[in-house]
Amino acid sequence: MKNKKVYVLLFFLILISIFLLMFIYFKFLKYPFNYKQEILQYSNQYNLEPEFVASVIYAESKYNKNAVSSVGAIGLMQIMPSTAIEISEKLNIDNFKIDDLYNPKINIMFGCYYLNYLINMFEDKKVALCAYNAGLNNVKLWLNNSEYSTDSKTLFKIPFSETNNYVNKIFKAVNHYKNLFN
Repeated sequence: MKNKKVYVLLFFLILISIFLLMFIYFKFLKYPFNYKQEILQYSNQYNLEPEFVASVIYAESKYNKNAVSSVGAIGLMQIMPSTAIEISEKLNIDNFKIDDLYNPKINIMFGCYYLNYLINMFEDKKVALCAYNAGLNNVKLWLNNSEYSTDSKTLFKIPFSETNNYVNKIFKAVNHYKNLFN
């Protein structure tokens, strides 16, 4: 009788361990995480929270440094080549080539620079993320449309469902990534 209780207890301990390991495994599959040093370096340099940058990378490429979007955005933070050329000029980076966007260090540096630029321009993270995803011109139109903004500074409605989902995905992921930087 005593042996039976030990076996039942052992069975439940093994079962709980398996579920715990599965939870951890699936959590890290859902929220991959790499390039911590680069994220820390450039988020600090461009006055961004590292968990915010990590969440943008997650939403943009799921940490695939070789990602290319259907519109031609490249790398971890999905930088458009035309935007990258402008950034390289502003940062005085000589001999920049579009293929450099596959380099995580350069991609994260450019992505952080651009996020900082957008946040400073719009003075609102949500609006900056919309511009990062849907483009500056679209966001400027939305801000000047009373269907989406009442004050021309914030958006109470995002007209593109893809952009709305993108913003929500990032803000949800921030809570997860915050734990990885503490």
